[in-house]
Amino acid sequence: MTTPDAPTAEAVARTPTLQEVAVEAGVSLATASNALSGNRGVSAAMRDRVFEAAKRLGYPRGGTARGRKTERMTVGIVLPDVRNPAYAELAHAFEREGQQREWSLVLASSDYEPEKELEALTRLVQSTDGVVLSPSRPPRSGIHLLQASPVPIVACDDPADSPLIGASVRTDNFGGGRAAAHHLVDAGGTRFGMLGGAGYLPSTEERREGFLAGLADRGVSASAVHIVGDVYVMDGGQAAMNELLELDPSVDAVFAVSDMHAVGALFEAQQSGRSVPGDLLLCGYDGIGWTRKISPTITTIRQDWPAVATRALDYLAAMMRGEPGGRAIIPVTLLPGESTHR
Repeated sequence: MTTPDAPTAEAVARTPTLQEVAVEAGVSLATASNALSGNRGVSAAMRDRVFEAAKRLGYPRGGTARGRKTERMTVGIVLPDVRNPAYAELAHAFEREGQQREWSLVLASSDYEPEKELEALTRLVQSTDGVVLSPSRPPRSGIHLLQASPVPIVACDDPADSPLIGASVRTDNFGGGRAAAHHLVDAGGTRFGMLGGAGYLPSTEERREGFLAGLADRGVSASAVHIVGDVYVMDGGQAAMNELLELDPSVDAVFAVSDMHAVGALFEAQQSGRSVPGDLLLCGYDGIGWTRKISPTITTIRQDWPAVATRALDYLAAMMRGEPGGRAIIPVTLLPGESTHR
């Protein structure tokens, strides 16, 4: 039999969230956070109320965190496909950043399906202190079917036009596409292809527009560019390269919308008797580790996933304190490889 002040067996088995403390105390999430952290002016009576609620639930810092500047948070991370090396690296960046903050992370994958995304979000907004979401199929993502959220939500990687999104963090897709175009022209490209450029993601559209703008900077007409493929991952890159070579055998410079596209494109080019970089220059996008480990190594536009994770959790922490979030675009970097060096 438990006493009123002792945590229940269920509470011992699972660490309570700050949101649950707020509900138990009958206050907002921001008030609970401020009371436990000492960050803002909270009346003594309200502070005691929150600490008593935390103690009843067995919240890790409850009753002992008075005056501390941080609390142990539980944060949900929803990504489209953790099997994709790019998202795996983003998940790892969140894991490392969470460890630095002593936060607990709960990872879910939507598999690019809005229904699975909605299911994950519905569960996480009730069991965590905040959620970071990389939307599955914007603008038809599961977040648009979620009616309300008691905790803050940050979008990352791709946007989500939902009133429930309080902040967003993205990388400079337009700038990355532009940098890829400049590099391919400067490396000697004259006939250009973009693989996966017809895909549905907003990030794809931004990379496509940046690529076309970068070619225009170098005086290359849009008529010299073939944009093929709307299927993502490696198979999409392989199929798109096959289509491109049939459409225009004279293509000698290719920009792939992702590194997985680029890897598939490399395999298809080699199987078709084309050498990279001898016959074809090839540039990918994301900066995944695979691009450094295959031969030839692949030139890529590197996304700074650690910076994305840090900024996203910074915004989430601010919103959990009752402060506004923000909008951030993180710079990208071109990493030259053997695939564009003749």
